[in-house]
Amino acid sequence: MDFAYLYTSFDGRINRKPYWLASILLAVIMMVLVFVLAFILGMSFLFQLVVFILQLAVLYPSAALMVKRLHDRNKPGHYAAIPLGLLLLKSLTDLVGITGDPLHTNILDYILGIAILVVLIWFLIELGFLRGTQGQNQYGPDPLGKP
Repeated sequence: MDFAYLYTSFDGRINRKPYWLASILLAVIMMVLVFVLAFILGMSFLFQLVVFILQLAVLYPSAALMVKRLHDRNKPGHYAAIPLGLLLLKSLTDLVGITGDPLHTNILDYILGIAILVVLIWFLIELGFLRGTQGQNQYGPDPLGKP
């Protein structure tokens, strides 16, 4: 499996298997880094800032995976901006203190949380469970090699 292609290219199509493997690897790396940072920095503003920077760093490879998977479903790649934008907005509002306090949730916490939940369920089904377009589509040949 070519991880450089999976994490850096927005061209072509990928099926569910490389999408899941690359997504899980990215999530595990991110979780380990966040756990280590929480242990080292505690739940401080510096911790939140470093996690936000890590999220920005993971944005590009996540977008590359999602775009190629969307292409396999014969959907435009710019749809990937919907969940990634919502997650980035939530992280930014948490960072500046508008949202993110579990002891004092506000209406924006709820609105963003519900919107993120709905969109992530949609994308989980769309990218994670549904088969790609059979045969060639406008984004390239079938990654499963079917005519």
